[in-house]
Amino acid sequence: MLKSYLAFLFFLGFITLSTGQSGPYLFAGAGYLSNGEIGILTEDAEAALVLPALLAERQHGGWSVGASKRSGLGDFAEAAGCAHILLPWKDQLALGIQHAGIEGYSEQRISLSYARRLFDKLNTAITFDFNRNAAEEYENLYAASWAVSIHAPLMKQLSLGAYIYNPLGVESDLDLPSMIRADLLYSPSEKLGMAIEVEKDWRHDVRFKGGFNYKIHPRLAIRWGVSTSPSLVHAGISWNILNNMALSGGWRYHSKLGSSFAASLSSQPKKK
Repeated sequence: MLKSYLAFLFFLGFITLSTGQSGPYLFAGAGYLSNGEIGILTEDAEAALVLPALLAERQHGGWSVGASKRSGLGDFAEAAGCAHILLPWKDQLALGIQHAGIEGYSEQRISLSYARRLFDKLNTAITFDFNRNAAEEYENLYAASWAVSIHAPLMKQLSLGAYIYNPLGVESDLDLPSMIRADLLYSPSEKLGMAIEVEKDWRHDVRFKGGFNYKIHPRLAIRWGVSTSPSLVHAGISWNILNNMALSGGWRYHSKLGSSFAASLSSQPKKK
C-alpha cells in the first residue's frame, strides 16, 4: 500500500508541474507533441484528439497510434490511439483513446467526435469524452465532459481554429479543466505551415505557443515548436514509409521535468 501511495503522490506532483491531467492535456501522438502542441498544425488522425473540426476538410478516413516515455521515469508511460471514418454524407466520425500512468496510478480518456462542414469557410465538431482515474487502494474516479471546435479556412494561406473544452465549467471529482485554445495558421507554400496558439485554462496563466511543419522532401517532414507557462521546446520528424503510412518521432523538453520521447504510426492516404 505504501508503494501505491507514493506512486499516487508522485503522479500528483508530476501533473502539478506539467500541463498533463485528465481531459484534453493527455498525450495525443508524436506529431502533436513535436509541433509545439498546436492543434491546427496536426495533419493526420491525431486531429481527432486535439482539433476534430479539421477532419471535416478531409475526404478520407484515417488512424494513428503512438506512445511516449519520459527520460528518468521508467515506470511512467503514455499512449494514444484514434481513428476517423468518412460517412456517406461526407461528415466525419472519430474515436480516440488516451492513457497515462505509472505503477499504482493511471488516467484514461475515451472521446467520440462528430465533424461537419457547415459552410464553405467554416467547419465544426462536437466531442463527448469519458475520463477515468485509477489508483491502487483507492476508489476509481469517473467524469464525463464535452467540447466544441471550429476550423475556418479563410483563404489558401490563412486559417483559424478554436477548441473549447468543458465550456460550461461543470465541476467534477476529477477537476476537469475549462479551457480554450485559439489558433492561427499561415501557409505560404504547400511545404511550410507556421502557427501560433493562445491557450487559457481558467485556473492557470495564459499560455502562448508557436511552431511550424516543413516538408523538406515529399516523404520527409520536420517539426519544431516552443511554448510558455511552463517553458517547453518541441521537435520532431516524420517519414512516409509506404506511401500510405508515416512514422513520426517527437521530442519535448520541459524546463523542470526534462525530456519526453514519442513515436507514432499513422495512415497517410494519397492526396487526390
